[in-house]
Amino acid sequence: MFRAAARPAAAADSRPKDLQGILFVILSAVIFGCIPVITKTIYASGGNAVSAAAIRNSLIAPLLWGFLRHKGVSVRLSRRQMRRMVMLALGFASTPLLLSSSYYFISSGMATTIHFVYPVFTLLGCVLFCHAPLSGVKVLCVALCSAGILMFYTPGQSGNAAGVLLAFLSGITYSFYIIYLDQSGLGNLPSLVLAFWLALFSFVGQALYGVFTGELFVSMTPLGWFCNLVVLMVFSQSASILFQIGVRIVGPQRASILSTFEPITSLAVGIAIYSEPFGLRTGLGVLAILAAVIILTRLD
Repeated sequence: MFRAAARPAAAADSRPKDLQGILFVILSAVIFGCIPVITKTIYASGGNAVSAAAIRNSLIAPLLWGFLRHKGVSVRLSRRQMRRMVMLALGFASTPLLLSSSYYFISSGMATTIHFVYPVFTLLGCVLFCHAPLSGVKVLCVALCSAGILMFYTPGQSGNAAGVLLAFLSGITYSFYIIYLDQSGLGNLPSLVLAFWLALFSFVGQALYGVFTGELFVSMTPLGWFCNLVVLMVFSQSASILFQIGVRIVGPQRASILSTFEPITSLAVGIAIYSEPFGLRTGLGVLAILAAVIILTRLD
């Protein structure tokens, strides 16, 4: 009797926290949606995907370490956590490199659209490897999201196989990051501690890759340095932390679908800055994604 009466109250108490997680993931997606424009500015100012990411992480890691030490927060990990952090960093660090590199070959809007195969891979990965249930609501949401994202693609846009492949692979690596963040237990670490280790391992991996490929150079203009070290560093780091907190609250499957606000943001920024057209197909795509988000948050 008493247990039955307590369940509705517990469910009611969890709703504000769920709403907070949803808002964190959506805000993260909106911030990420603004990043392609900043990245294009860095490229036009003499930077590239590898050097921009490595330089940014080389500053983020010591800044976070200094802040955490000042607050008395330990960043020590166990050996098991360290091994898992290396695996998590592989997905975390390779995703922006792959996606940013695709901007050289195809438009950023098209790349972001292709990148958003990752909600499908996240759901499938959770079902295949984590034995998570796949409800009818989630299937419907994936279908709506997929249909909405396809609506963003306009046949005849410039692009080639290399750009499409890079953007597609970025979706796969990001889905791995989302799933592994949840399954490894690393998502339970303090957000800034997790961000520090991801930045540190990402810098090491990106710097080594840049040295071997000859893509690690620093010849950016002052505008490029400002966009990379100030705007993009703040944007990417805050978006990553918000997303990590959101995944911890709402789970990887729901977070991956809520993140489809990113292409909507990219679309809106493109219209505002580049005066890109907004046609019937685009409008239907936006409606499909918003419908998926509403269904997921209200019925799942």
